[in-house]
Amino acid sequence: MTLSVRLSATDDKVQVLTEPIVRVYREAFSRPPYARGQREVADFAFSFGRHMDREGFRLAVAYDERGNTVLGFAFGYTARPGQWWYDQVAAALSPQAVTRWLTGGFELAELAVTPRAQGRGLGGRLHDTLLAGLPHRTAVLSTMALETVATRLYCKRGWIPLVDELYFAGVEQPYCIMGLDLDAGRPARPSIQD
Repeated sequence: MTLSVRLSATDDKVQVLTEPIVRVYREAFSRPPYARGQREVADFAFSFGRHMDREGFRLAVAYDERGNTVLGFAFGYTARPGQWWYDQVAAALSPQAVTRWLTGGFELAELAVTPRAQGRGLGGRLHDTLLAGLPHRTAVLSTMALETVATRLYCKRGWIPLVDELYFAGVEQPYCIMGLDLDAGRPARPSIQD
């Protein structure tokens, strides 16, 4: 049977998906190296609601074979000055890099797959579905500054490091800021091995 990945188009649909998305986030990020606890999960649940209202918000969701259970998700929106993440990343970049990467870029805010569904290509399919057809020139993200499955996925898909180590306010571990030039080529369709 085939797992499905699709964009969620309507606000009503996204609201209904909030609880399963928070569940996937909790399952995906509770283990090392992330080890996110209840406070971080609650913070994510709160911020997800705010992110849905951002310009250019887009959500890709992976479902089980029957289309009933959410197994993963990826979402993002247009990066804008005044957003917490944008302002901290902009402060770490040169003015030229801010113009090149952040101005009008798409921020890939989160990508997560529940552990029981990992290793089946869903992360790559979520990534590609989310970024396909975007009007933005670039995409930007942050990921832990460690060698992880996520880092390997992003590198495999052409993301490059913009800042090797950035400590966000209130966060103890460093993050790597990465960029993807969408004008240079849209994400390829995922293969069975992704």
